[in-house]
Amino acid sequence: MNLLEIQDLRVHFKDFTPVKGISLAVKSGEFVGLIGNSGSGKSTVAMSVLRLQDDTRLSGKILFRRRDLLKLSEAELNTIRGARIAMIFQEPMTSLNPLHTAGKQIMEALKLHTHETSRDKVLSLLRLVELPDIERIYNAYPHELSGGQRQRVMIAMALAAKPDLLIADEPTTALDVTVQAQILALLKSLQQKLGLSILFITHDLNIVRRLADRVYVMKHGKIIATRVPEDSWDSSVRPPLSPDEKPVLSVQNLTVHYGKTTAAENVSFDLMPGRTVGLVGESGSGKSTIARALVRLVPADGKVILDGSDFLTLSGRSLVKARARVQMVFQDAAASLNPRLSVGDLVGEGWRLHNKGDARPAVEAVLKAVGLRPDLMERYPHELSGGQKTRVALARVLILKPAVLILDEVTSSLDIYTQKQLMTLLTTLQQDWKLSYLFISHDMRTVRQMSDRVIVMKQARVIEQGTTEQVFTAPRHPYTRQLLADSFINNPPRSF
Repeated sequence: MNLLEIQDLRVHFKDFTPVKGISLAVKSGEFVGLIGNSGSGKSTVAMSVLRLQDDTRLSGKILFRRRDLLKLSEAELNTIRGARIAMIFQEPMTSLNPLHTAGKQIMEALKLHTHETSRDKVLSLLRLVELPDIERIYNAYPHELSGGQRQRVMIAMALAAKPDLLIADEPTTALDVTVQAQILALLKSLQQKLGLSILFITHDLNIVRRLADRVYVMKHGKIIATRVPEDSWDSSVRPPLSPDEKPVLSVQNLTVHYGKTTAAENVSFDLMPGRTVGLVGESGSGKSTIARALVRLVPADGKVILDGSDFLTLSGRSLVKARARVQMVFQDAAASLNPRLSVGDLVGEGWRLHNKGDARPAVEAVLKAVGLRPDLMERYPHELSGGQKTRVALARVLILKPAVLILDEVTSSLDIYTQKQLMTLLTTLQQDWKLSYLFISHDMRTVRQMSDRVIVMKQARVIEQGTTEQVFTAPRHPYTRQLLADSFINNPPRSF
């Protein structure tokens, strides 16, 4: 029997309709994935189940145990919210009250739905979500907890009334891969232990492949598939390196300090022409610090040899010229684009710094190279999709004809289809433009597809590096083995 059944749901805001007639079902004890890119409408669906959004008009049916939630009064719905259907959100720091301890907040949820005020019950909930040192957690404020601990507290609050259905809206997005794996394993364990039904909302294909019993794929407010695409794409086999080939970029003992903190220590590697080095590690390991040091956004010690000169010692006109050779595309393309400039001005800005004359022909050519139409030149960033913004960010640096591109988590905010298209584009650009990539990502599968060599970082140091085949099939360091296990990298994917 379907515990939750959504029939032809449409969600109307004043100016637009983000959900356009979707139908889905969750059976008792089932783990269902709802996957889609940002703006696809998946979170709106989640919020609509409990009618948590103001200024909306809902049509269709949302049946929970055969009762239509859209026809219930507010008082009737309050007997279901949090009690029979619970929800956990993407960022617990914004969901938890910073002025109250974790124990007090779980106690409030318990009291609201069950009228219990037992400290032992709160401690048992903390124990259920596998938190260590539960006495300390009970008395801790949100800022005193790690991201993973805060998310476990949120799960404990959601489970306080023993709900039948748990809606999890991107609960692991802000966590690094190791903590993410722990939270996912916890949710799967709780599902089996408590007989929970889970509607898991995510943009991460890997999660639904491993955990979901069934999956729905959303795009532009509609369910477009109940199957997920293959998680690989065609990439040509690279020829072996020539023995006399020299690195385009040689990083030697790169060290970065932030005050008394060492953010990167004695990092060394070579980047060969037309090749990719993948850089992986947990949040805070030093990956993005290295990227910023390589483009001189933060001061660093050591050497970065580019075209025979130490890039870190250049100044004046020599530095300006060398900067064009090493460019960076940032994780959040939207934040890196000036909202007041049109696409044409954004892409042509760097070209005008190094050249004279009309930039338009060069802008049109590079937009075409990244798969964008020239008529987008007159648009502004807010008028573009996430994938288009990333392509504009690429075009902006490619117009300078760099030798090295540093790609910092460029796929993390993209849906599975757009991510696949971007990876194919990057592979083509590398071959056509003879580009070298430093590819920074927490997605081990993407790193495996893109990289010739892989560097693994932990606590500001390189703990392992080698060819992609060596690192993925015969990792030497225990942390690398743990990263691969947490990424389900060697587990066969579930088919739908």
